[in-house]
Amino acid sequence: MSLLLAGCAATGPAAVVPPLEPIVVDAQPLPAPALPERVARPTPPRETPRADIALVVDTSTPAHAAIADEIAAALPPRRYRIERFQATAPELDALRTRGVTVVAVGPEAVLAARAALPDKPLVFCQVPAYAEILQAGAPIWGVQTLPPLELQLKSWQSVDPSLRTIVLIVSASGATLAAEAQRAASTLAADLLVETSASDRETLYLFRRLAATVDGLWLLPDNNALSPPVLRELLALASTRGIGVLTFNEALLSRGALLTATAVPADVAETVVHVVDRVVAKRTSDLPPMTPLSAAALAVNADVATALGLPPVAVTRWVVREPD
Repeated sequence: MSLLLAGCAATGPAAVVPPLEPIVVDAQPLPAPALPERVARPTPPRETPRADIALVVDTSTPAHAAIADEIAAALPPRRYRIERFQATAPELDALRTRGVTVVAVGPEAVLAARAALPDKPLVFCQVPAYAEILQAGAPIWGVQTLPPLELQLKSWQSVDPSLRTIVLIVSASGATLAAEAQRAASTLAADLLVETSASDRETLYLFRRLAATVDGLWLLPDNNALSPPVLRELLALASTRGIGVLTFNEALLSRGALLTATAVPADVAETVVHVVDRVVAKRTSDLPPMTPLSAAALAVNADVATALGLPPVAVTRWVVREPD
């Protein structure tokens, strides 16, 4: 008993353990990993469908084919699909149901295109007498055949600094060219006499009457006022009178002309493409009926220049561009 009591005394009453408080952790959720921003893919540009070009060529003159080659090379293939036709091609009629723009090189090409495709937009070049063509009705636009007349006259004055009084003889159909020539002469302080002729023989008569009062004869292409025989007589008479002649055909240099001014084929092609771009895009509200060229190819007969007492000619062929 005593041992039992001693044991009870040794152990004492049972210990009381207080309950543990729960540990609360203020945990925040981990942020979600950032996803890369979605980059919008660019929408590929829509390809503009190529426009159909009917290139109609008057093959009666070799120069027209050369100009047509330049135009075909200058029309960007990504924008234009080109079909080439001769002016006499019957296939032109088949284009009536298609949306084509016509480019005509030479007078016969224009006439053929107008007859077969009267309602199609038409751009033409290499047509000296264009007044009646423009009256055939819209839609039609042209590119000048001759280099700018002011550029021609300025080049003539550079070859012949003594040039003062010039005569220009044209038919009634050349009235527009004559007016442009007069504006150029007034700008460059040259005295230009303009005469109207009803025939080639009258042209020769008028020049004979005026030869004693002029030192320059300006010949522009005009089938109503000029003919091959009269051209030969005009050049021979000018040579005997010491009169310098500016012409539009390099073949006339060997006949006694002093200077020729002709179009630069690449310039013609660039100008045609400029007009075609405007027509295809339907931006023609301020497009003139005739668009001028901007360059001239000059050739001089050095022997004639020497015979006229002009300064020595350093080069016999060169190209000038506006605003040179």
